[in-house]
Amino acid sequence: MSFRGSPFAFESPARAIDALCAELGDGLALQERVPLADCIGRFLAEEVALDRDSPAFDNAMMDGYAVRASDLPATGGFRLQVEAEARIGQPPPHAAAGAAIRIATGAPLPVACDLVLPRERVHERPDGAAVQWIEGSIDATHAPRAGDHVRRRGENAKAGSVVLRGGECLSMASIGTLATVGCHTPAVRVRVRVAIVTTGEELVCSSETPGPYAIRDSNGPALATALAARRWIHASTPMHEPGDEHTLAMCLGELAASHDAILICGGVSMGHRDPVRTALEALHARVIFHGLPQRPGKPVLGAMVPHARRSLPVLALPGNPLSALVCCERIAIPVLAKLANGRLPATPAVMLDRADGRTLPMWWHRLVRIGADGRAHLVDLQGSGDVPAGGRADGFIELPPGESGASGCWPFHAWPT
Repeated sequence: MSFRGSPFAFESPARAIDALCAELGDGLALQERVPLADCIGRFLAEEVALDRDSPAFDNAMMDGYAVRASDLPATGGFRLQVEAEARIGQPPPHAAAGAAIRIATGAPLPVACDLVLPRERVHERPDGAAVQWIEGSIDATHAPRAGDHVRRRGENAKAGSVVLRGGECLSMASIGTLATVGCHTPAVRVRVRVAIVTTGEELVCSSETPGPYAIRDSNGPALATALAARRWIHASTPMHEPGDEHTLAMCLGELAASHDAILICGGVSMGHRDPVRTALEALHARVIFHGLPQRPGKPVLGAMVPHARRSLPVLALPGNPLSALVCCERIAIPVLAKLANGRLPATPAVMLDRADGRTLPMWWHRLVRIGADGRAHLVDLQGSGDVPAGGRADGFIELPPGESGASGCWPFHAWPT
């Protein structure tokens, strides 16, 4: 297999991504501190450690009564006076020998108490809020033991333990962790500034009524929203450059001065009116790959363009809408994440329901919907220009050459929402 008369530079999309990422070196080094409310989806730029043990003190795992194990019989009945109550956020009361302390989940364990009797395992006397004593019976086969229903200080992690590492994409849970350790303005990587350029004389704005042979531009808005869904990217408003390779080269050169990466859509195939590669070569770009053994998206191009500040990656995506969307998710996003010094969450794998038996001698990105059972279901597709089919899909799975998907689990790339 080949493209433009030459063998493919890489045997898979993954190898091509690795090669282009290797050109990025250490990526962008700049960082900023932002409040927690603005951190979701950003890449953390520092290690975060616990400032105290987790939990910070021994506490109850359940509502009930804190007691000494030595005050309970091995078998048979017991009765303990309730002397006080341990409250959340307050110092625990002292527990005398033979006494019980009423305790709520999360409240500190009184000194000398070593277990919690769950409330449902005892009888409270009298019933109601003002409990004066508790009683119950112990079966030797289920006898309470020291440590029952108690969270010990530091059992999750000790003070100084690293709980979040640089490069992680901050989620709701990780922001909760940051708040727990008092890191209220964490250092995050600066947003990657990405320019989006669409090409093609046939395109008109989506708000316009097209002529008989014109086409509304779907790629510009789709790519812009795909990038905007990543909080670690700052995407500029898509611009349209319908001109020849000379005007396109001038446009790209100007964008390189104010952006960290450029995404071009269209004009990258083998037609005599496809100006992208010529324009990049005019900028002395070093092409890492042009064409990959994949469908859709075979003509995709990855290059490094030299600039006074630093060389920046340029990804040129095919103009067919589904090719553009697939290449954005499969190739552009991992490259941009590397540039941002971030780590993307692992790609989930799904099983394909009712594979149709078809295969290709190249990597095949097949549109699917995810059913209620979590399985992927193929979406009927007429070709890489079938925009409505893309709208019916939840994303795509990636199948290796010669694989129909009938067995195994396959990487699933969801459309960003």
